[in-house]
Amino acid sequence: MNQRRIRRADRSNTNYIKQIVDDYCVLDTETTGLSAYYDEVIEIGILRVRDNTIVDRYSQLIQPEYEIDDFITELTGITNEMVEGMPTISEVKDSVLSFIGSDIIVGHNTSFDMRFLQAGFQQELDNQYMDTMQFARKLYPELKHHRLSDLTEYLGLSNNMHRSIADCIATKELYDAEKSLMAERGLRIEDLWASGGGHGIDIGSIMPTAEVNEDGFFYGRHVVFTGKLEKMLRKDAMQLVVNLGGVLDNTVTKKTNYLVLGNNDYNAILHGEKSSKHKKAEQLKLAGQDIEIIDELTFYDILKDEEIL
Repeated sequence: MNQRRIRRADRSNTNYIKQIVDDYCVLDTETTGLSAYYDEVIEIGILRVRDNTIVDRYSQLIQPEYEIDDFITELTGITNEMVEGMPTISEVKDSVLSFIGSDIIVGHNTSFDMRFLQAGFQQELDNQYMDTMQFARKLYPELKHHRLSDLTEYLGLSNNMHRSIADCIATKELYDAEKSLMAERGLRIEDLWASGGGHGIDIGSIMPTAEVNEDGFFYGRHVVFTGKLEKMLRKDAMQLVVNLGGVLDNTVTKKTNYLVLGNNDYNAILHGEKSSKHKKAEQLKLAGQDIEIIDELTFYDILKDEEIL
């Protein structure tokens, strides 16, 4: 197994910020999965923005160590033939870091892209970063889901196509729309993230043991666990999800937003084995459902970002 990909790229969320800025870089990666420990980057896209205008762009396909899964090819359109002969992630490290410089990084679900770059580069990034998804949850509460595809359709922005530069353009337009809406309504950052108590959520027998954070990563999201967790009892993991406002389910359905795989289950993927829950989740994602598949270590990273681990 590739030790580079299972190395813990630990970092706190002190670089995560919420600001209105006009100069920044938009970042998006396409990967072979959602685990920075087991999966690999296959494309990097970056836009340099100055005074709200795109002034430069970086786009590069990346050759992974392992073959691209058929599911990922169907999702992104990136084939093994397309990445053959392309540079490896380590070979583009200097050019990517030089392009980004010290800019603030803007993305949609940015922490995932940051984790992948840090794991691939074997280096932590010092850049501050923002997440347009968190702004969207506050500004467009009428939407059930806040994926980039949902927001581009809702706002009539450039269509994202699960390709890095296209997603970067859509993310930049989304950030512009969010800033414009805030200005139109006279909203400040403090107004969006004003402190307040959480609301009770119907989560069955496991009830919150702490005040539910409405800004929590899992707030209102349906979560399913599968496989044995290595570092935590599943019941304890479920309790933490509930404390973050998550909704627990036993099986993968159209309501499921996150399927958390125990490390043993994720290791099995490398040998071509997938559980029935995993296969169903992939089918739903290809059908357009708002569902993501994450491994146990990525789950812990999320909990660390929420400052509960």
